[in-house]
Parts: sequence; structure tokens; C-alpha cells
Amino acid sequence: MRRQRRGKSDILIDLTSLLDVIFILLMVVLARQQVSGMNMTKQQEELDKMQVECAEEKQNAEEEYKLYKDQVSIAEKAVIITVTAAFDETDPKERTIRILKNGNSKADEFVLSGADTAESFAAFEEKMTEYVSSAEGMPVVLSIADDGSEILYRDQQRIQAVFNGLQEKSGDIYIRAMTGEKEE
Repeated sequence: MRRQRRGKSDILIDLTSLLDVIFILLMVVLARQQVSGMNMTKQQEELDKMQVECAEEKQNAEEEYKLYKDQVSIAEKAVIITVTAAFDETDPKERTIRILKNGNSKADEFVLSGADTAESFAAFEEKMTEYVSSAEGMPVVLSIADDGSEILYRDQQRIQAVFNGLQEKSGDIYIRAMTGEKEE
């Protein structure tokens, strides 16, 4: 008996299982792409939200900058005098009053020592009068700094009395009242 040889074209391969594998791989790729598309949508939404927030922050910053520029231009047209008074908690008889005027880099200091402070307050009032009179034709803003430092009530009242006296002498003086409450 002779064996019959088959030709290369007569080979049969069953591709059904291969088609199943290809179909499964296709499903996996499509599922990943769909999940990737949903992630892209979420990321785009987050990006849009961040862009809106950035635009709002930019607008707020521009408004604050404009306000700052306005305040600086007003400050250049006015004399601002800030007075601070502090004492040492261990010895409240030793107190210091400082005057800071816009344009001056160094504060004037007046030391109050003991019960007799009339001389120091007279020098303080003289310096304040000098500052106010040098600002002829310009508005003057007087304030007691409320920076959290302790001030004795009697010192606050004497400083306020000096402010009130200066305001009575000149009509272009504005006093920022000390509220006694700390601003947050």
C-alpha cells in the first residue's frame, strides 16, 4: 500500500479557539478604552473646575491689587501717624510710647517712668503738634496701634486727649478709634 501524501493546501487548521481568544482580547481592549475615556472625562471636568477657580482667584487678586494701589496713592496724599504704647508686665511703671509717621524710617520714643509722666507727655504732645503742623494742607490720620501689645488705660486716655486737642485745633485731622477688641 502506498501512502498518499497530502499537499500543503490540504492542511486543515481549526481556527475556532483562536477566534475566541481574539474576540476576548478585543473585548478587553474596548473595555479599557471605555474606562480610559471615562477617566479622561473626569479629568477634563476637574481641569475645567480648576480653570474656573483660577480665573476667580485671578480676578480677586486683581481687585485686591487695585485696592492696594488706591490705598497707597491715598497714603501718599495724607499724613498717617501711628502711636504705640507698651509696658513691661514685670514693671508696669516703665512704659514706652512710640510715634511712627509715614515717610519716617525711625520711630520717636518717649519713656514714661514712675508716676510723674507729665514731662514725657508734654514732649509727646509737642512732637505730635510738630508733625500735625508740618502737614499743612494735607489730611492727617491719627491712630493708636491695636497690634496686640498691652497699653495701660491711663496712657490710652492721655494719648486720646492729645489726639482730641489736636483735632480741635485743626479741622483736617481724623482719629482712628481704638476698639479694645483684637481684629482677626
